[in-house]
Amino acid sequence: MRVSPNPVGAQAAISYHLSRAASVSCIVYDAAGNVVSRLATGSQAAGEHILTWNAAGVKPGIYFCKLVAGGSTYTARLARVR
Repeated sequence: MRVSPNPVGAQAAISYHLSRAASVSCIVYDAAGNVVSRLATGSQAAGEHILTWNAAGVKPGIYFCKLVAGGSTYTARLARVR
């Protein structure tokens, strides 16, 4: 999983590759563990995928993007700036 840009301004692209079709969940949490955005839930085909996190209206701070796909979990730390 790769996030760019980071630090995040108004939006960020979250890209990842699935080697086979899988059930995917991608959620952004704040530092307290509260859900900020649900970016993806459900089955996705194998291949490259890009999700966009629209951070406009989200306060500056530290956030975490958690991607669960095919039994694997990946987490990225995001710094939201103005």
